Amino acid sequence: MNMALLRSIDRVVAATDLSPASELAVEQAALLAKRWGAALFLLHVFNDGFWATLKALYQAEQWVGTEPVLAARQRLSQQVRELGERHGLKVSGETRTGRAATEIAAFCREEDAQLLVVGEHGEDWIGDTLVGGTALKVLKRAERPVLLVRRPVSPEVTHILVATDFSETSMRAAQLAGMLFPESHRELVHAYSVAFEGRMRLAGASSEDIERYRKDELARAEQQILQQVRTLRARSPARPLLLHGYPAAALIQEAERARADLIVIGKHGGTVLDERLLGSVTHNVLYGARCNVLLVP
Repeated sequence: MNMALLRSIDRVVAATDLSPASELAVEQAALLAKRWGAALFLLHVFNDGFWATLKALYQAEQWVGTEPVLAARQRLSQQVRELGERHGLKVSGETRTGRAATEIAAFCREEDAQLLVVGEHGEDWIGDTLVGGTALKVLKRAERPVLLVRRPVSPEVTHILVATDFSETSMRAAQLAGMLFPESHRELVHAYSVAFEGRMRLAGASSEDIERYRKDELARAEQQILQQVRTLRARSPARPLLLHGYPAAALIQEAERARADLIVIGKHGGTVLDERLLGSVTHNVLYGARCNVLLVP
């Protein structure tokens, strides 16, 4: 994702499986599109393999009604019409057939969308149990920011936590948060800890030794986060916040304590070790946070 080219949001895609959870995401996408003056695209990916399995499980050939793919298109058309009228938006809809992550990523590239919005759960439990899993797959394929919606719809995003490991990815995440929500209160959050602290204790390290190592880690983190804040200050000012503990747990706990509206987090860090760590942190935040999460490539 080239931040230099992403100056404004004019195309938002909301992926929907027409379930109640995805309708929440669609509504949130509509409010954001209206706020930014962007066009909104609703995309439904019809998984014919899922329906074949469903028919086999429940003898669905005995059911009376419209063919599922036609019913999905009709429901999507109705949703597009109602959404446009209710919010005064330009809304388009499209139905595709295939695997959700592949088709969603392709559609986002074709439409040059700057943001994808998805819901927390889908009903295709045979494929992707959580749309969050699909969100990560889309992130890898489409290189687009993905907003995972799990909170009640709100027109305002007032308090944002931006996770940082001081990598270029976390810098992009902070810049994007400032660009999308310039009036919000943003905190740049880094969680520090002493690596292998438990094993160090087993090896004989004293509490004084551990405390000294913690202070060293805190001093390094303070220096790095202040440097990142200074770099961001001109375009995306944020207040630094250092927490002690495992990154995902500390970030989720702080989001609950501060009642944050949104966590913004990158897909990976810089080095191979950082990439594995923040990759794990990203997964845990995605599944554990109760607020909305914006994933940034």
